[in-house]
Amino acid sequence: MTDVAKLEGLLLRYRADLERFLERHASGLLRYENAEDLVQGVHARALAEAEAYEHRGEKEFLGWLHTLARRYVADRHDYWSAMKRGSGKVLRLSFSGTASGLAEGRPLPPGSEPGPSTFASRRELLGFATKALAVLPERDRRLVRWMSEGVDLKVQAERLEISYAAAQRAGLRALERFRKAFELASQGPRG
Repeated sequence: MTDVAKLEGLLLRYRADLERFLERHASGLLRYENAEDLVQGVHARALAEAEAYEHRGEKEFLGWLHTLARRYVADRHDYWSAMKRGSGKVLRLSFSGTASGLAEGRPLPPGSEPGPSTFASRRELLGFATKALAVLPERDRRLVRWMSEGVDLKVQAERLEISYAAAQRAGLRALERFRKAFELASQGPRG
């Protein structure tokens, strides 16, 4: 049996252990990703590092797997934290076509009255915006971020190495995809 095949077998055997480990150590990430997604990510990383893996026993394997899982959780946490930075401006785009915050008479939820319900509402909406951004292709993510940051359209076109008109069309398409993704994320799972 090759080391990769042995590694695959061990990953399958200890899948439930890894899921329990992730539920304990990645509870903050479970708002954005489910435990199954995290397990798959750790498995993919383990298989990517199969060349460096050397089997020395079950106990050592679990130690290696848990170390790998901790690194993966830290990377995913960094990813989601980066997605949330500056997402307030992006959130305004989910309600409007511009960073002004108004569209179809729907202003952003009030933020001037600090309180638990306001904070909870904002946190929930930011989570939806973050999820919506995460499912967009990289180019669309950049366009939405640039729009939320107020980057001039001419600069966006230069960065993408396309014409002004093409950048304008690409931005509108990206914004529409973001709005649809936000709407789907905010509706939650359907039974």
